[in-house]
Amino acid sequence: MAFDVASLPREPNILIGMIAELRDENDRLLGMLETLKRALYGSRSEKLDIDAAQLPLGLEDVSSAPIEAEREPARPVGQDRQPRAQAARNIGGLPKHLPREDVVIEPAINVCPCCQGALHRIGEDVSEMLDIVPAIIRVKRIRRPRYGCRACEGAVVQAPAPPRPVEGGLPTAALLAHVAVSKFAWHLPLHRQTQMLAGSGIDLDRSTLVHWIERAAWWLKPLHTLLVETVMSAPKVFCDDTPLPVLDRTRRRTRLGRLWCYAVDDRPWQGPAPKFAASLAYCRRRATKTASTPLPHRILPVTSP
Repeated sequence: MAFDVASLPREPNILIGMIAELRDENDRLLGMLETLKRALYGSRSEKLDIDAAQLPLGLEDVSSAPIEAEREPARPVGQDRQPRAQAARNIGGLPKHLPREDVVIEPAINVCPCCQGALHRIGEDVSEMLDIVPAIIRVKRIRRPRYGCRACEGAVVQAPAPPRPVEGGLPTAALLAHVAVSKFAWHLPLHRQTQMLAGSGIDLDRSTLVHWIERAAWWLKPLHTLLVETVMSAPKVFCDDTPLPVLDRTRRRTRLGRLWCYAVDDRPWQGPAPKFAASLAYCRRRATKTASTPLPHRILPVTSP
């Protein structure tokens, strides 16, 4: 701030006021300088004191200034309104493999309204709507008739009972597959599935569904073994581990487990291996997995196979 010494007033009170104003201006400029130095040469951190950064810069004066409303650009004549965006509609694009149910709606009268003559069909309009049939929970009854001989009255013939997926249990193979797919593919917890079954009047405990999942895993173990052998026999195998929390009853918090995925994909170089095959294996820690089943040198660790 440049000024002429000869033009300064001679009254002490006025000089003291001017000195105070200069001191405040100096403090404000020093605050701006420190803020700029901190922004250029200070440590990078996401934590920033907004009030401390705004006050020295004098932003409170800018925020209190009146703001003029932004004027909209002038629109040409004949374009007073913006064109409405077309709604995304899927008419006639339903998959062809879905079953169709035809509902035929005939006219109320079958004679000509003009001459009362007979009508004949000249065409039709077809429109499609997407419908859903809720899951049907039914009871599958296995009836085994018994046959006896009237002559000797001693022989009884009856077909043996078919084996069940769960010995002495209620579920069929279709129900086991539904529960397993709902849990692992669609992430529907077992306790929620029990609530859905209770809505149909079927009261089951969650532990019962847990036993069903264990039995389904026992049935699928040979398929999993075959899948692992197929993947490991490939010349190139991709692997990746995903950490996940695991419940531990021995302590109050969860522990960290690992889920390993092995995959084969020869599509980029047109290899002879199948297009895609994957296998999952669980272990408590990476060291345990490596020590028990060491990975061969042909396995390539990647982030996403």
